[in-house]
Amino acid sequence: MSFTGLWVVMPVPAVLAGELAPVLGPTIEAQAASSPGPKAATRWWQGGAGTVDSGDLHDLAAPFLLDDHLDELYEVWGDYEHAGPFLKSACRKGYPASGLAWALGPRRFGALPGWFGNFVLSPDEVCSALPAVEAALALDTMERTAVEVRLSRLLEEASDDDTAALLDDLVPVWRRAADTGQSLIGAQVVPG
Repeated sequence: MSFTGLWVVMPVPAVLAGELAPVLGPTIEAQAASSPGPKAATRWWQGGAGTVDSGDLHDLAAPFLLDDHLDELYEVWGDYEHAGPFLKSACRKGYPASGLAWALGPRRFGALPGWFGNFVLSPDEVCSALPAVEAALALDTMERTAVEVRLSRLLEEASDDDTAALLDDLVPVWRRAADTGQSLIGAQVVPG
């Protein structure tokens, strides 16, 4: 079976995020609180990448979590795709945010807000999380090479551009949102 996983992180006006938070937020929070979510995530975060295999990590990340809200997400993405830079990464037979989690490892990826790439953040939350996002993706040459190797192994069918977007686009998009007082919406989905 073929599918394409998509991860989009987009700055949006605070009022829009305020409207979407009651729709998307409870779903994200419920996944983070559901079994085996917290237990497996804690095991991964405390023990490192070797304590949970990549298939279990995909299950933990729940890549289909927001698929029931694709109509709302498509509308947001269509309305704001020309408003400035945003992160968009797609992968055939893979999930970009989960791949980034696996490649960065639990310490770095665990510093990011939300649940495996899914979040609705207010402007204050965007600003508060910016230092952690910057630190998570501050990779020296050797670290970046190792992360790229892990990404390419897990996201075998991702293009070089989509893989690079995961490492290069998140921080500038986050900074733009912080600098302009915008909210951020992150969604990992599998379009039907």
